[in-house]
Amino acid sequence: MRGIWGAFKLACLLAVTGFLLTACSGGGGAAPAPTPSKTISGTAAAGVPIIGTVTIKDSRVPAQMKTVTIEANGHYTVDVTGLLAPYMLRADGYVGGNEYHLYSAGTSADEGGTVNVTPFTDLIVANIAGSIAQTYFNNGNFSGLTAAELTAKSAALRTKLLPVLQVLGVSNSIDLLRAAFNTDHTGLDAALDIFRVSTDPVTQVATITNIITHDTMTSDPVSGSYAGNLDNTTGVAAGVTDIQAITAKFQAFTNLFATSLPRADNPNLLALFDTTFLDSGHNRAAFLSGITTDPGMIGITFTNISILEIDVTNGTAQVVFDVFINGVKNNSAPAKWHMIKKAGIWYLQGDQYIADIDFRSVASYHPSEPQQIKIYSGLHLWIADPGGLGLTSAVVTGHGLPQEGVTFVYDIANQQFQVSGQNSGSDYYMTDAAINQVASTGETYTLRLYKDASLQATYTKTIGKRPYKSTELTPASFPTITAPTLTQLRAFTGGDMTITWTMPTGLINNWVSFGLNDNSGHSAQAGFNTTPELRSKTFTLNPVTATGTTFTPTGRWIYLDGRDSYGGMFSVNIW
Repeated sequence: MRGIWGAFKLACLLAVTGFLLTACSGGGGAAPAPTPSKTISGTAAAGVPIIGTVTIKDSRVPAQMKTVTIEANGHYTVDVTGLLAPYMLRADGYVGGNEYHLYSAGTSADEGGTVNVTPFTDLIVANIAGSIAQTYFNNGNFSGLTAAELTAKSAALRTKLLPVLQVLGVSNSIDLLRAAFNTDHTGLDAALDIFRVSTDPVTQVATITNIITHDTMTSDPVSGSYAGNLDNTTGVAAGVTDIQAITAKFQAFTNLFATSLPRADNPNLLALFDTTFLDSGHNRAAFLSGITTDPGMIGITFTNISILEIDVTNGTAQVVFDVFINGVKNNSAPAKWHMIKKAGIWYLQGDQYIADIDFRSVASYHPSEPQQIKIYSGLHLWIADPGGLGLTSAVVTGHGLPQEGVTFVYDIANQQFQVSGQNSGSDYYMTDAAINQVASTGETYTLRLYKDASLQATYTKTIGKRPYKSTELTPASFPTITAPTLTQLRAFTGGDMTITWTMPTGLINNWVSFGLNDNSGHSAQAGFNTTPELRSKTFTLNPVTATGTTFTPTGRWIYLDGRDSYGGMFSVNIW
């Protein structure tokens, strides 16, 4: 998926008691002691750190709230100075591509201490509230909440989970609400790896599932009671060890690309991948050849690794993760890979897709477009056949698309699939009415791949965020190409061309490309993966095709795109 401060001798010292030493004073009365700040800290996680924010709400009417960003390791700290206890907390964000809103609570006794926000704390709060925790938070009727209630409900949940917690080496007396922990797949974090909680929005009953044993237990907030048992520990220890081993594989992958590119035949690299590896239509040899020759892969990291499924007996698993390259999120929605265990060792198998597929939102600005409409928005639906399987067409269905779906046909010249009947390549542009049908986050689309009339495969793909509506976009939403001017571009006949640009706040560089073509189908082009700080790129481009054919250019174009935090594309095209 990049000082050492000098020591200073102080003439006067402010003691920890808050009193100013009068020997250092130039006269006058002592300065008033500053009001000490109060904080609440903890970890917001659901198997892996939640990517998002924590909001704390106090007991005033109207309530006061503060919001802080969750750190990469799941930790957060919020200053509650001036707020009135007791407090409710809400973590909003994403884990494994799924949107999470989890709740927790604390009292004045927790000031200066730890309050976690996890699926466990959400259950604890719900069983105090007698309803889903969201209702308790929104209604603001928690002024009577006590530390004793929180402790009691935390203990009740711990009792139900205790057999598994003991196997994980967790203390028999752990407070699931207040115990400090790290997101390192051990201890309490290991418990969050294997216990999944889902809540029925109608009945408000939560179901807790052990993904290793597949045992379940329910929690009814109205009665505040649990039904069923999660005392089966068969395979739990082995399963946690497997999860740690799987995570270590991705870390080893990251380490090999930290500062340079390894060779494709590097034994440490080869040892990570199974021979059945297949990712986006690339087998192991093709995949390794590609990633070990692309300088843009230096600094790749795999984060937010979450186990979707694991079969300890048969040694299989599905994992989702985010990919970052040079600090830029590369994927719109978390990538999903298969894993297999052979002779006690876990291996990466890739996504097992026979084609290269990438779905995400896209917005495109065409300042040189002669028509009045210059901004387009919709879905980027990239489909390619790198394995040479002879795929001929594809159909994508889902919200915001025509009922019959969007048909793609294979374009031999460009070696990719294009939207049938449109001159927009892989982008399918949508009206605001169509975009309104798309969920704000996590919308899923179905792809069917065909070879002639024969269905070859069916996949589902999730996008991070819905496309933007026309009312949400202006030219300022996009990167700006500052050089060359349109006149300079249209006069270019070959040689060096320096492209410079600016990037709006919230977008990070992704790709810049430059091309020439004529009216006979000849073209010459070059593209470049950009780093976050880059704002200029010089291309040397002449009107000669890859086969050596010289042509007279009649068209020139520049394409530049940036990505938002959801992986959505914002591109500018001039020609």
